[in-house]
Amino acid sequence: MFSKVCLEYCGILDSQYILESQIGSGGFSKVYKAYIEDNIFAAKIFEQYNEEVRKKVEKEIKFNQKILESKTHSHFFINYISSSLNGTLDIDGNKEQKCYIVFELASKGDLLQYIDKNKTGLSEKHCKVISFKILKALQALHEIGICHRDIKAENIFLDGERFDVKIGDFGLSNFIYGQNGKILQKGIVGSCEYIAPEVINGKEYDGEKADIFSTGILIFTLLKRFFPFPTDDITKKRKYYPVFISKKGDRYWNILKDLGVEFSPEFKNLFKKMVAYKPSDRPTIEQILDHDWMKEVTNLNKEEFKKNEDDLIKELKKWE
Repeated sequence: MFSKVCLEYCGILDSQYILESQIGSGGFSKVYKAYIEDNIFAAKIFEQYNEEVRKKVEKEIKFNQKILESKTHSHFFINYISSSLNGTLDIDGNKEQKCYIVFELASKGDLLQYIDKNKTGLSEKHCKVISFKILKALQALHEIGICHRDIKAENIFLDGERFDVKIGDFGLSNFIYGQNGKILQKGIVGSCEYIAPEVINGKEYDGEKADIFSTGILIFTLLKRFFPFPTDDITKKRKYYPVFISKKGDRYWNILKDLGVEFSPEFKNLFKKMVAYKPSDRPTIEQILDHDWMKEVTNLNKEEFKKNEDDLIKELKKWE
């Protein structure tokens, strides 16, 4: 029996999940709060029902099941609950066939919500703590053989009283290794402000290195609340990026300085490496965690880290 008052009724999935309100959307789907009695979930419902969508959903389910089998899934990833490739959405008696996937609901929402509400960006101290959590989650994903290929603020979720960082939305993910070793990824996928240059160029690429590039962009946006290399279309050259990777790269930082935006030398050094044009020049996650900019966090013992984490949580609570 559904015991919660439904404020914005949106239908019923397969006679069990009652949809309350839309909480997100993507290129192919919409996400709703879904209830079974007092249990709350997130239901991702795909707009179209055809063979192309079915294959996409089938692939996403496969990655979620792989993640669910991993020992670290509950700590780092949004948990997969159930799915259907041939479900029924009933809206006041009007029934439609839909593909859907149900996940746990991240109680604190996604990281973009906090970036939007915080008008100044995070301090470097707070940013290091949350960057550490994001990097550890991404490291766990890579260790089970999956590259995300769509790292962005909307796909980083915060959950529970400790604002635990969890990665979600594996619709564009792929396996890192195949029978013959490492798989070179194909296809222009991801969000244009975050994706690596080799992805934009349509070349085959290393998925792990592309994730590193996207994470570098994400960390920058956490600090300053704007994209370092804005563009409106993935087919256009990024503004400032050609200057940034040239021998006159200092001009980029001087442009920002003239706008009143400054960074520590340690961050500038790490960012330059993470968003290097050549994927082979980008550091591994282990090297990032060992970088001077991150050492203030990675060298802490558990008690010291918790204190820094508590400070971050206080900051995030301001923007709930």
